[in-house]
Amino acid sequence: MKQQEQLRRARVATSAVFFGNGAVLAIWATNIPGMKQALQLNDAELGMALGAFAAGTMLMMCLAGALVTRIGSRRALLLGGMLVAALLPLCGLATSVWSLAAAIFALGLGNSILDVAMNTHGALVEAHQDRALMSSFHALFSIGGLTGASAVATLLSSQLGLLQCLALSAAFIALLILAAAAWLGDLQPLVPQGLPARPTKGFAWPNRTLLCIAGLTFLALFIERTVIDWSSLYLTDVAHTSANIAAFAFAAFSFAMALGRLGGDALIRRFGPDRVLTLSGAVGALGVALSILLPVPATSILGFVLVGLGLSNMTPLLYSQASRAFPGAPGLGLAMNGTLGYTGFLLAPPVIGLLSGTFGLQLSMLLPCLTFVLLMGSHWHKLSGQRLIAGCAFSPASGSTAAP
Repeated sequence: MKQQEQLRRARVATSAVFFGNGAVLAIWATNIPGMKQALQLNDAELGMALGAFAAGTMLMMCLAGALVTRIGSRRALLLGGMLVAALLPLCGLATSVWSLAAAIFALGLGNSILDVAMNTHGALVEAHQDRALMSSFHALFSIGGLTGASAVATLLSSQLGLLQCLALSAAFIALLILAAAAWLGDLQPLVPQGLPARPTKGFAWPNRTLLCIAGLTFLALFIERTVIDWSSLYLTDVAHTSANIAAFAFAAFSFAMALGRLGGDALIRRFGPDRVLTLSGAVGALGVALSILLPVPATSILGFVLVGLGLSNMTPLLYSQASRAFPGAPGLGLAMNGTLGYTGFLLAPPVIGLLSGTFGLQLSMLLPCLTFVLLMGSHWHKLSGQRLIAGCAFSPASGSTAAP
């Protein structure tokens, strides 16, 4: 009974960290226009500075996996959270585009540690409770983002300056991390009987199973970034609606993502990860196809809602599977999966932009539609008895990832 209470507290604390990280990143993002105005930057300079966040994230991601494996997810989570808190105000203190880029780069480094650590701790809670939980953690990240963007950031920005807003956000995440630390617990990885644990130190190359999972994560994040960057533009340029109506496309997508993740764990426990991922791919493909075939505001927004529902549980499920790729070292699997998968997030803008310039935005959306079909097919073989992708052997959510 005592162990169950400790796990319950660890779940609550981990959920709070996911919510806090989502809220703080949303507050930071909604203050980007203030950073641009304060430094009188043009779009090219701002783009260069913002690109530093992705550079910092990619640089630290694999190192973060080794760090989490060495010192444990709880300590790494504390370190990452305190770094994010310390670095947030530096974005408001920047005096030039270079100092802003340096601050954003450092923020990417710190947030990468927090990201890997909180996902690792979430995977440990999931493993110890022997039930699917990752979707609910990611749901709270999405809800935190919606809360930070729509309520907190608006209120603070209307009454306070850029620096004060970021400083309060930093205080919020620092206090939340410190409060959560008491309940996180010192959870250790569970190693399935008969499998050797990874050493707690050193470097590991990704195995075939992890490469397959990372490839699917790449596809999922490619679609997500496509919707983030192009959904509003699709409504204005293809569906021919106003910018105000177009804003509902991304809002509807975000709401659908959060809603789908809230119910995702129950669906996974009821139907299993393969059925959920197969159905998710089908729903997402239907959503993109609806937007392409009927490019009017109502059906396009409905299409992006279906895309959000289709994507909602893909990343959490794949993260959960990646955490079991290396028995005894979930942080390594998550970090490698994040590093390889995150490239899809980076490649989506130039790829869709190039296709749009050549074929138009409407036809360019065929690529995310086909991507959904690939994601659906990757797990359809588990239901039909056919092996479509060599090396992809996924076990149920409560088990471990089977080595090929």
